[in-house]
Amino acid sequence: MFGSIAVTASLEAEDARGWSNLLIAAEKGDTQALLAELAAGANINQADEDGWSALHLAAHNARLAALEALVAEPAIDVNSRNKWKSTPLSLASAKGHYDCIQALVRHPGIDIDARADYYGRTALIEAARNGHLDAVKLIVEHGADVNAADKTGRNSALIEAIKGRHFAVAAYLLETRKVNFLNKDMRLNALIWAGSTRNSELIEKLEAAIHAFFEGK
Repeated sequence: MFGSIAVTASLEAEDARGWSNLLIAAEKGDTQALLAELAAGANINQADEDGWSALHLAAHNARLAALEALVAEPAIDVNSRNKWKSTPLSLASAKGHYDCIQALVRHPGIDIDARADYYGRTALIEAARNGHLDAVKLIVEHGADVNAADKTGRNSALIEAIKGRHFAVAAYLLETRKVNFLNKDMRLNALIWAGSTRNSELIEKLEAAIHAFFEGK
């Protein structure tokens, strides 16, 4: 009895959201139902009133099999934007869903440096600020711009990693030797935030990286 009540409540909640069967299947990770909807002619890029597509929902909820089924379809918009201009990649990156990120960055149409609208963060910045080292490495290896900044122009992946005390992420970004320290404000921002951590190892690595950058080593 209680099980049937729970199922009924769940279905009523889904109806209240006005979601299609495709979106419900994507959020739940029901790949069989998702493929059935597509076979019946459902628009793969349909979205709810907030712009969340099936791919957004699969990426956000780590529904890997559903996500892989979606990106395998030629009609998929792999860079679809929701109301806040977030892409499926940025959502997966913020959560650190490694396998989903991997499936997305392998898609030939992926815009790996796409920025969301509200904060203007890229997928790399999202992964870095949340301390997802493996995700950061994966995104960098697929060509992400290490020096991209958010909408303020003051926060790059490195600075967000330092601010969040994600020292392994910061160390990795420095080790790539791809960080550009030419911008004085960004350079000072990194040094100030590093100093606030009182992490002598990080501070030493940052100062060495800055020195090597200007020495051209």
